[in-house]
Amino acid sequence: MGTKLRHFFSNVISALIWKKTLRDKVRVMIRYPRTFEYKRYVRDYAHKHGICDCGISSRVGRGCGNFVVILSNKYVFKFPLFSDGREIAERERRITDAFAKISPIKIPKMKIIPYKDIVIRRYEFADGVLVSDVKPDVFRPHREHVAKQIANFMYVIGNSDPVELRDLKPKPNAKPQYLNGWFHGDIWQNFMLDPKTFDITYFIDWEDTAFQDFMPGLCVATRTWEKRGYRYMGITVLSEYSKLYFQHKKK
Repeated sequence: MGTKLRHFFSNVISALIWKKTLRDKVRVMIRYPRTFEYKRYVRDYAHKHGICDCGISSRVGRGCGNFVVILSNKYVFKFPLFSDGREIAERERRITDAFAKISPIKIPKMKIIPYKDIVIRRYEFADGVLVSDVKPDVFRPHREHVAKQIANFMYVIGNSDPVELRDLKPKPNAKPQYLNGWFHGDIWQNFMLDPKTFDITYFIDWEDTAFQDFMPGLCVATRTWEKRGYRYMGITVLSEYSKLYFQHKKK
């Protein structure tokens, strides 16, 4: 099947699927038949390392740029779809290695695995649930607790200046400031929650982390939280971050 025909067929089939996550997954698997090879790779990996493969699941990464396969709550494999993935994998590894030393919230360990003409990113599985999987009325009593953790995470990461990452900044001598510095970039749901305590167990997907203005990402997070019913989350995060920043500034 040619590329144009695959794209046409994927659009026709996807139009019949209501759920966006499933729609994206079906579209990508039709357009990129190699995704079936990627799932076989993970099954072979499981057998080689003595891991039960009965829990394999897959999804599509943000922007449909990656095909993600989860192995038995043990590992997460990320396969690039549009490039060999080497540059972004090396960049993310540098960032996670640097911030794992200082982050108040755990970062999944990452390994780069060469495979044919691409590189695979393999992460340790992050326990917990995404905030989007928690009903807003269940989440509401815990909003301040979660917001304080995100705010502290933003403050600690944002006010750091790892020597090993200075060449990744727009200007190597740029200094962290209020709402400006190293920022995860996608804070609205890229964290895992313990559903019993509502403690954040992990922050995941660090590939878009950069030394930048916080406001664009914070605005996107706020709009998304509000749209999905997690009311006042963005305001609470900003308020708690501001308290931390200016309290330490006075010292």
